[in-house]
Amino acid sequence: MNESKKPSPIQSWVGDGSKLSGKILGEIITWKIPRVAISHADLITGLMASHLDCDVARELAPRNAFARACSKLDSERIIRKIAEDNANISFQFTREANEGGKFHYYFESLLFLDKHSGNITSENLELEQLAKEEFGRCMEARTANDVTRLVQRLFERHADLFSIRDQGGVYFVPEVHQDFVAKVESFVRNIGGSLQRFSISAGSPQGDRAVQEAVAHGLQGIIDEHMEAVAKFGEDTRPDTLHRAEEKIRITKLKIEGYGLYLDKKRSDLEASLQQASELLRSRMSFLIGAPSEEVELALV
Repeated sequence: MNESKKPSPIQSWVGDGSKLSGKILGEIITWKIPRVAISHADLITGLMASHLDCDVARELAPRNAFARACSKLDSERIIRKIAEDNANISFQFTREANEGGKFHYYFESLLFLDKHSGNITSENLELEQLAKEEFGRCMEARTANDVTRLVQRLFERHADLFSIRDQGGVYFVPEVHQDFVAKVESFVRNIGGSLQRFSISAGSPQGDRAVQEAVAHGLQGIIDEHMEAVAKFGEDTRPDTLHRAEEKIRITKLKIEGYGLYLDKKRSDLEASLQQASELLRSRMSFLIGAPSEEVELALV
C-alpha cells in the first residue's frame, strides 16, 4: 500500500468484541481482469461510469509501457538502464553483431524517458522515432497487469487492501469502505472483468482472528517499509523526502488508531513498532539537518 496520500476518514467502533456480534467487519474481495488488451479510452469510460478518479489511468507508469516497447526494440541490440532520477530514466542502446564467429558490440545512442509525461528523446532521431511508435502502441493497449495496478492504485488513494494470501490476489477490505468497493466492482465489470465480494460478520472466532491477523500483518508491512526506507537515508536525501517519510508515519499512526477494532491486543505491538520507526527517522533527521534529536519534532508520534 502506498501511504503518500492522506486516507479517507476511518470509522472507529468503540467497545468490546461481544457488542459487535451481527455487525459486518468488512469483505473479502478478489477480482479477475480479462486477458486481452484494454484501450486507454475504454479505461477512462469505465472509470467515469463508475464515478472513480480518471487520473489513475494517466498515472499508469510510462516505464511499464516502455518496458514492453523495449521487447519489440531489442532485436540485435541490448538495452540497459544506466541512470534514474525523480523525473527521467536513461537507457543505453547497444547494437550486437555476430562478425566472424564473434559477437561485437557497438554503441548506438542514449535514450531518455520522462517518467511522468512519457516523452522520449534521443540524439539518434531514427531510434527516437522507432521507440516513440512502439511506446505509443504499448501505452494505448493496457494489459491485465496494468489494470490490476490501476485497481490497487485506486485503493491506495481511497481505501485499504489487506492481503489474505502471501501471493496476493485475495484481500480483506474494512467495512467503512463498502461504498468504494461497490464503485470498483462496477468499474471492473464495465471493462469485462469480475469482482467477487464475501461479507465477514463479527462474532465468529475464526473470522475475527483471520481479520485481525490480516490487518495487523498489513500494517506491520507498512511499518517495515518505513524502516527500510529511512535506513537508506543519506547525505543526498532531499528535505521533501524527509517530510514525506514523516507524513507516512503520521498516516500509519492514524490507521492503527482507526483500525483499532480489528487489532485488539495486537495494537500495542504495532504502536511500539511504529515508535521504533519514528525514533529511527528522528535520528536520521537529526544527523542530516545537524540538530539534536530531541529538537527534531515528528507530528503525532
